[in-house]
Amino acid sequence: MDFSEKSNCSTCRIKSCAVEVLDQHELEILQTNCSGASYKRGERIFQQGTLISNIVYVKSGLIKIHKKGPSKDQILKLVNPPRFIGIPTILGDRVNQYSATAVVPTEVCFIVTQIFKTLISRNGKFGHEIINGLCQDELQFFDRSINQMQKQIHGRLADALLYFSNDIFCADAFIMPLTRAELGDFVHTTRESVTRTLTHFKNDGLITVEGKKITLQDKFRLQKISQIG
Repeated sequence: MDFSEKSNCSTCRIKSCAVEVLDQHELEILQTNCSGASYKRGERIFQQGTLISNIVYVKSGLIKIHKKGPSKDQILKLVNPPRFIGIPTILGDRVNQYSATAVVPTEVCFIVTQIFKTLISRNGKFGHEIINGLCQDELQFFDRSINQMQKQIHGRLADALLYFSNDIFCADAFIMPLTRAELGDFVHTTRESVTRTLTHFKNDGLITVEGKKITLQDKFRLQKISQIG
């Protein structure tokens, strides 16, 4: 982890919708209590079970949110920028209920929790944008949970490939940021099942695989597979 200089919130080009509604004085308060940091792949941003002292704003990169369960550590979701993480914890329990780890080189800003709470209380528009973001995240999580529970492995893996293509990289060809084991964890199956299914997709002409590079050759058929589960 490398800490950068103090963030300049006024001139930041990656402001969240919530920060956009702050006035100049509130931006100065935020800037005084905000600092940036960069993480390499695999570096832990915060750990489950530790006390929370900051809200994290993801400026670039990709983060996995994961939680220890009865038998293993489970990836709950991936977070791409721009996005706040850790808000539910500061508004409820003060202990982190999950861990956050950089999947690719990632830049974040840390905002002191009490200042974040003060801005919510002080600026209703800021609070509204924060609540709106939390609601969208929750609904997306519900959709993904239903898909994971009711679809077979082919449908779940098609979902994941389309997610990386459409939402993360905005390209049909991309470098898969997860290992096969992590991808299996993400779609609730084993590494071996992921490897077999990718091979089926490749043999059927849906994708090409060159090392970690995956190219979606037939997104229409992948979408059909995703729909029928």
